[in-house]
Amino acid sequence: MTARSLSLVVPVFNGQDLACAAVRALPSLEQTAASCGFELVEAIFVDDGSAPPLELSGSKCRVIRMEANCGKGAAVRCGALAAKGEWVLMSDVDMSAPFTEFAQLARRTDVWMVCGSRHGRKGMPFRRRILSGLFHIFVWCVGVRGVHDTQCGFKLFRMDVMRAVFERQRIERFSFDVELIRRVLRAGGTVAEVSIAWYGGRRSSLRIFRDAPKMLWDLLRLVFAIRK
Repeated sequence: MTARSLSLVVPVFNGQDLACAAVRALPSLEQTAASCGFELVEAIFVDDGSAPPLELSGSKCRVIRMEANCGKGAAVRCGALAAKGEWVLMSDVDMSAPFTEFAQLARRTDVWMVCGSRHGRKGMPFRRRILSGLFHIFVWCVGVRGVHDTQCGFKLFRMDVMRAVFERQRIERFSFDVELIRRVLRAGGTVAEVSIAWYGGRRSSLRIFRDAPKMLWDLLRLVFAIRK
């Protein structure tokens, strides 16, 4: 049986050292992908306006440079639409979910979009746990139900159906995951949520008090501004 082609897409903002570590970890993704019937054909690192610009080397690596910082959602959309693979794996640059966890997502290739999930894990700070719960309530209110952890930075996309979804994506920052799920469901597509190992506490560009209001505003946009 022919292996399914896989592209890795990693959004990066001022994370040269983390991106280099991710490049060094690519062999583990290649091996895991091969064991699941996939072939890693490329690793796309989308530089979301880093200063200095991101520089990487590697036979399967390429860097796409965005001149201005547009947000994680914009970077993921850019990378997914540029990808050659039949499937796209999105990963946070800090690899809080190890690449070997791809094996968990690969079990659900019957759906359009597979969401890695940290739901129910221990160790999350109390303040962040409360805010996460409140955010989930808002997510439920905009019509995204059945996915407990919409924001985990480890997802798998089937690009023959997801390309059109990414082309219509409008949210460019941290709530873009919710928009993608909502668009998939409204298009009659399917989404699966899969528990994965997650080692948080590494560097993150998310700042709760700065970004939470923006995330909530983006959720409101999904209801009142985005109709297509």
